[in-house]
Amino acid sequence: MLFTLCHAARRARARRTAPYVVACVVASVAPSHASAQGARDLADLSLEELSQIQVTSVSRRPEALGQSAAAIYVITADEIRRSGAATLPEALRLAPNLEVARYSSQGYLISARGFNSVNASNKMLVLIDGRSVFTPFFNSAFWDQQAVMLADVERIEVISGPGGTLWGANAVDGIINVITRPSAATQGGIVDVQAGDFLQRGQARYGTRLGDSGFIRAYALGFGQGHTFLPGGVDARDDWQGASTGFRADLDTAAGAFVLQGDAYRNRVDTPSGRRTGGNLLGRWSAQLSARSHVEVQAYYDQQDRHDNAPDPQTGYVIERVRTFDIQAQQTLILGAHQMVWGLGHRAWEDRFVNAVNPFVLDPESQSVSLTNVFVQDTYAARDDLKLTAGIKLEYSSFSGWAVMPSVRAGWQATSRDFVWAAVSRAVRPPSRLERDLTFPGFFGPSPEFTSEKLVAYEAGWRAQLAPRATAAVSVFYNDYSDLRTTSLVPTDLPGRFRNDLEGHTYGIEAWGSFSVLPWWRLDPGMTLLHKDFHLKPGAVDISGPQTVLGHDPAHQWFLRSYMDLPGNTELYIGLRRIGALADVGVPGYVEADVRVAWQVRPDLQVSLAGQNLLHARHAEASQPPIQEIPRQAYLGLRWTFQ
Repeated sequence: MLFTLCHAARRARARRTAPYVVACVVASVAPSHASAQGARDLADLSLEELSQIQVTSVSRRPEALGQSAAAIYVITADEIRRSGAATLPEALRLAPNLEVARYSSQGYLISARGFNSVNASNKMLVLIDGRSVFTPFFNSAFWDQQAVMLADVERIEVISGPGGTLWGANAVDGIINVITRPSAATQGGIVDVQAGDFLQRGQARYGTRLGDSGFIRAYALGFGQGHTFLPGGVDARDDWQGASTGFRADLDTAAGAFVLQGDAYRNRVDTPSGRRTGGNLLGRWSAQLSARSHVEVQAYYDQQDRHDNAPDPQTGYVIERVRTFDIQAQQTLILGAHQMVWGLGHRAWEDRFVNAVNPFVLDPESQSVSLTNVFVQDTYAARDDLKLTAGIKLEYSSFSGWAVMPSVRAGWQATSRDFVWAAVSRAVRPPSRLERDLTFPGFFGPSPEFTSEKLVAYEAGWRAQLAPRATAAVSVFYNDYSDLRTTSLVPTDLPGRFRNDLEGHTYGIEAWGSFSVLPWWRLDPGMTLLHKDFHLKPGAVDISGPQTVLGHDPAHQWFLRSYMDLPGNTELYIGLRRIGALADVGVPGYVEADVRVAWQVRPDLQVSLAGQNLLHARHAEASQPPIQEIPRQAYLGLRWTFQ
């Protein structure tokens, strides 16, 4: 929650006479406002300039990060490269305000502030370049379908806490926003290869000019990943492989800035044997109408297809298909002491679910759903050191009706080095298709009365520049949940159905910071503490058990990451994490270490050796039955750049 008191100065080298700045709050730059800021390396900015870096994740408009009244942590491109993360979920382990648990070779559970299980991790909004990647069947993301080329990622913005006022339903416990670089910043070519005992991955990208005022790039990648283990060392037979390709074009004209980008992928899994295919196409136009008005319009089309066979292909199969079209527009206005952003959007999707393995089906098998929203938010500068923000979003779903999501925030620059903020927000998670339409004739469902899960969140945070080479951030939260999902199934009241009979609260602390031990060595510690307290409404019955909805969450997480620039053009990264036990399901806590050493052979060639999960031959991270253990792994890497 806190600042992202980041890290900007890691590129500075010991040859500089002045201590380099390590306070850089990691920020996000709006694509249409990035040119001026991008002209200078963040490591070269003073502390005063760092506080004025423009960010957009919190308010959907440019604002000084030092005055953003919310919890945001940004994973930079340099951190991703140094850590040796080869996939998007592994890169997300770098955010201390996330829970990341791997449950199979291709499956991950990712959430913030709890609710981390296969059934419960449905309260995070995940965006890739402004495109939502959730599926309406479960209101969650399939991480195996997000084959992002990490070399082209500019940053990953992670907000812990609700963002429904601006981002809509499903932004309940947090937002993950993956932002790739504009094509002008990825000119020339890159070949990036990792080869090891568990992971094999190769990717290439080339960028060039597009006429006199534009740029374009294209990429292709292929990968294979090995199997995990069942308890006792038995092969889980879940190895898989896949490929994807895509492009991005950026064009600056007198009429504004245009972006067109798209991706296509095809993956194959071993057990159960199946395939995942899909693709997307996105277009965006933005323009500065005047010194006080900026507009942006975006539209995208996305399709996802998943086909799984039963362990014995003769006994059946499962098909999931989603087609999504989304269009949205927003305007940013400056009116005296007021900075306003307002917008509207419409999303329509068509889905189809076929289950030929068991009697559970969705009724109807296929459905078309639309989602329309309008929002407005105003930030008022009450004083030079105090800003008040209020906003509201109205969202109407043809599937689940109206949702109202207001928020109020305040940010106070107490001193030149201390910023204090507080917020109260309401967010909702609307019903998924599974929760409304799952049917087992005569035994279960459907559940048309199932309504949205609701949250009212109270947050407060402090971020500070403790010393010229040290930063810290601390935040606390109290989340009050109501109408959470339960499964009612009793012999005297068949068929069973989903109901909204669970309520309660969570509270906790998130903290992280950065300390420059020496000009060539930076340490980033982080931690989270979480407590949950839930109960059923009087007279309610839940046969699934509360943890099915509440998730399986560690009470504590501890992180320490070390970044070093060593002699001989060598980098060393060491990442340690201590994750608490999932006592309710018998998954023990664990300590693990990731290490990567890289040698810059010449300006265009880097060779690396990375190891992940080095402290154990294998360990479990999640409770998805059957429990599968993640193995130790190592790989060699090579990165070649050319013009």
